Amino acid sequence: NSYQSEYLNILLAENAVTLLQNKNNLIPIQHLDTLTIASVIIGGKSINDFQETLSLYAPVKHFSLSSASKQWERDTLRKKLLGYNLVIIGIVGTSNNPGKNFGIDTDNILFVNALSKKSKVIVDVFANPYSLALLDSVNADAIIASYENNEYLLNLSAQLIFGGVSAKGCLPVTASKRFPIGIGIETPAPIRFKYTVPEELGIDSKKLEHIDTLVMNGISEKAFPGCEVFLAKDKKVFYYKSFGYHTYENKRAVKRDDIYDLASLTKIAATTAATMQLAAQKKIMLDDYLCYHLPELEGTDKMNINIREMLTHQAGFRDWIPFYQKTMSKGEYNPGIYSKTKSNEFPFRVADKVYINANYADTIWKRIIESPVSAQHEYKYSDLDLLFMWRIVERITKIPMNEYLQKNFYSPLGLSTMGFRPRERLPLFRIVPTEYDIKFRKQLIHGDVHDPAAAMLGGVAGHAGLFSDANDVGIMMQLFLQKGEYAGRRYIDTATVSEFTKCQFCADNRRGVGFDKPESDPKKDSPICDCVSYLSFGHQGFTGTITWADPEKNLVYVFLSNRVYPDADNNKITKLGIRSAILRTVYGAMR
Repeated sequence: NSYQSEYLNILLAENAVTLLQNKNNLIPIQHLDTLTIASVIIGGKSINDFQETLSLYAPVKHFSLSSASKQWERDTLRKKLLGYNLVIIGIVGTSNNPGKNFGIDTDNILFVNALSKKSKVIVDVFANPYSLALLDSVNADAIIASYENNEYLLNLSAQLIFGGVSAKGCLPVTASKRFPIGIGIETPAPIRFKYTVPEELGIDSKKLEHIDTLVMNGISEKAFPGCEVFLAKDKKVFYYKSFGYHTYENKRAVKRDDIYDLASLTKIAATTAATMQLAAQKKIMLDDYLCYHLPELEGTDKMNINIREMLTHQAGFRDWIPFYQKTMSKGEYNPGIYSKTKSNEFPFRVADKVYINANYADTIWKRIIESPVSAQHEYKYSDLDLLFMWRIVERITKIPMNEYLQKNFYSPLGLSTMGFRPRERLPLFRIVPTEYDIKFRKQLIHGDVHDPAAAMLGGVAGHAGLFSDANDVGIMMQLFLQKGEYAGRRYIDTATVSEFTKCQFCADNRRGVGFDKPESDPKKDSPICDCVSYLSFGHQGFTGTITWADPEKNLVYVFLSNRVYPDADNNKITKLGIRSAILRTVYGAMR
């Protein structure tokens, strides 16, 4: 039961899994944005480790079929699977009795063959290798032998399919002429995250137990009701846990794939990512004046501000504008601005039974343009910087930024949770609530963006609005850490990522372009612990989130919480220094 024994089990499983067939090099799966993926467990009912691990890599819809399924069950499932162009089948619930076909129903084999006529099919057999003889007639695109139905093989087999690990195994017996002893196809080096244990990286799991202590102390002190913590080094996820509950009422425990409001992490995982890609395509230059892309700024005090100044928070803009205040009088909504029901006139959801007028975004934009600018152009953190950049991105791409990001980043990366307007994409029970807003929306904010301005802009804005689990944030940060490349696909060129993640005005401003950086002056407050290298970069979010990447250690860190529940004035998470203390613990364990 030692940590080292668990690592040994992982190594055994990783080296054992055997790829027997791989038409057109389907494995590892690539071009995720062209695929609609389903998984089917034959011989099991609930979602198992195999299916859970598949979901770490891409949006996968999960189904199951009993070992002794009836024809109508197979027919019903076959119809449901018609909309998927890739079906991954795991055969479990088997036996070692050859006289009973190792517990594999031949009708289910016929079912697999029928599916292969309509979709690409991967078959993974978690059974005695002699059972492979039953698959002699199977016309699948890929076939995998995983030998046993245990957590390690279920997990590593799924990772092999998506390229988290390489195929290395060889069949130890002859099952049939098609599957002789020694057969085994190798695949290239891993292209995506591997999910493993700290010992693989030479890190002592015992030392990382202090992270659990820090988090549980934060929960007991009511700094936040729950959280997710994600850590990866050298493209290997070695710590990924959830803690606590969605709220202090302790009704729903946090699961690893639950969705948090990322708040200002939107600035890097959405707006800055889009800006970098457009800069790499020479559609944006960092020294472009704002009026070049936004002609309506001509003649204003913002026309000669450039993008580099703006995205380093050196444009002299106000920190934020409480737009909602001018839509209310004596605590009540002014007529004509909001409606209790959605309609063509009031299409954008702000909260439950609160929809805003379609034209009010023009009023917000006018107020942003007319807002004052400091003459000094000194460093001052501002949400307005990213609202201007959001506008520029949409002007250049001519589509809403959420659609641009989905097409150019989130879908090809396989991010199943990251995106705006989570209520439209995910079940509400997976979304962690934020503040009980007593001033503006007068209700618990659940599934709607916490930031009032982003809510009034329809849930999509340059500074806030993005939701995600920790895993998807980790993949985005790994993309940045790898200088714009992930899973064999280049999204941004290396030089552009290097430019955006370095300090721009280092004498009195630590910021990169869009990204935050560690503070070099020990007399000033830093967003992160002093353990990180100066090459590192990341961002914090108002709701209690942070993500950071350190190229020197090849490390990615994600911490998601809803510290604003139920009151945004609760700042114990900062006073206790929990987010930095977690990272300090990791650096101590790596020494």
